[in-house]
Amino acid sequence: METKKDIRTRILKLRKDRDLQEWETATAQIAERVTSHPWFQKTSDVCIYMDIRKEVGTWQIIREAWRLGKRVWLPRTEGQRMEFFLTESKDRLTVGAYGIQEPSGDIMYHGDSGLMIMPGVAFDEERHRIGFGGGYYDRYLERHPEHFTMAIAFEDQVLPEIPADEHDIRPMLLVTQDRIRGPY
Repeated sequence: METKKDIRTRILKLRKDRDLQEWETATAQIAERVTSHPWFQKTSDVCIYMDIRKEVGTWQIIREAWRLGKRVWLPRTEGQRMEFFLTESKDRLTVGAYGIQEPSGDIMYHGDSGLMIMPGVAFDEERHRIGFGGGYYDRYLERHPEHFTMAIAFEDQVLPEIPADEHDIRPMLLVTQDRIRGPY
């Protein structure tokens, strides 16, 4: 089996080389699956990431959440810690760690439930996840296990099997442009 590092390198190159039209089409299909899902429809709080370097785009999901009157929470990292902060406008974002747009506000998410939409570099059929290697989402979800978790990825980021560590937290659902994987 490939190592996490080898998988990360291979999938990030695949993502970088993705055709822009293909990216836009698949992103729109994934956004439609997410925003029509009952978890999205019922929640009042959506914790979601800002996409970079041809990750699945998140703006369509964010705009739909705002349109429906939901509170949108984006991550900000400080050292090894990640927290989510209320974001009510694209104008309230600044470039932060790793060149990722982060919220500039100071209202931190303290909800006891909500929908967490997570990124990932690669996944497998059992929803095991390889991220960028920083462990931010695993540590956050270990402290806040009450979230409904949904990861979004392109179908070619889903492999038959990937190496998984005991501390890795799997999303409850994995949404791609082709299908939704998960027990829910």
